[in-house]
Amino acid sequence: LINQGAIDAPFTYIPSTTNVGYCFKFAPEKGVVAPGGIQTIQISFNATVSGRFEEEFQFSVAGSPIPVILTIRQGLWELGGHICSCFPYTKTCRLTNTSLASLTFKLRMSDDGTQPAVSCFEQILNSSDPSWRKGIHFDVEPREFIMNPSQGTILPQGHQDIEVTLCSNTVMEFCRKMLVDLEEIDKGVASLTIMARCLVPELRVYPHILCYDECHPKVPYERKFLIRNNTNLPGCYGLIPQNHKEDAPVLYSSPKPCGIVQPHSTVEVPVVIKVQALGEHRTHVL
Repeated sequence: LINQGAIDAPFTYIPSTTNVGYCFKFAPEKGVVAPGGIQTIQISFNATVSGRFEEEFQFSVAGSPIPVILTIRQGLWELGGHICSCFPYTKTCRLTNTSLASLTFKLRMSDDGTQPAVSCFEQILNSSDPSWRKGIHFDVEPREFIMNPSQGTILPQGHQDIEVTLCSNTVMEFCRKMLVDLEEIDKGVASLTIMARCLVPELRVYPHILCYDECHPKVPYERKFLIRNNTNLPGCYGLIPQNHKEDAPVLYSSPKPCGIVQPHSTVEVPVVIKVQALGEHRTHVL
């Protein structure tokens, strides 16, 4: 409490009469704040009810017809802040049973798909996957959130730690709710808001041209180029397989066609060529 006035400000906490209000205690409940002074109020919370809430608490100030109001509501949970597309991110939350009876719960997301999401660790196992060229496509919306465990029973006065994993296949900002259903009680009795922003880091290639000089026909030659990641997010790269090999004057491949580039790091990618025809050739590697 801050007194921005020129005189003393006696204050008194006005007790709440709601079920949620009884879960909160304030100390001190009354006192005097000097002009320009500050009074720290300690808030204690002991949940005796389940479900989401938004509660107002009032402090009366002597001589003021309008009380000071403090609003307390459920908070937001940021899952990693900025995250990278196709990389799984996991955080842990805790469900606590403050009642004297066992509770059976089931978790669900307020808005999520059904088809399993694709992680970059799956992508890099297959350099010929069409997603490298055309992007990831789904017949239905992807299921990008996984809760583990997603259901169970919590003993009286017990708790259960929950791992929440987001593997986004969509470049967007997320604001989703994880809902808690209690068996034989109600659906959505509690919720946790999860926020994240999914981005794709910019990767840079050096050099832009690989010169192999003089090459003998159908003899393999290897050169390396660098992929640099200057961002704070990990990146995933994949060399797109060569099309129309039967007509190509130069065949290229790589023993390391896919991989991960960690934040602020560089990886070497080898490229092996075999010249199929005489002459000077220029081939684009994607």
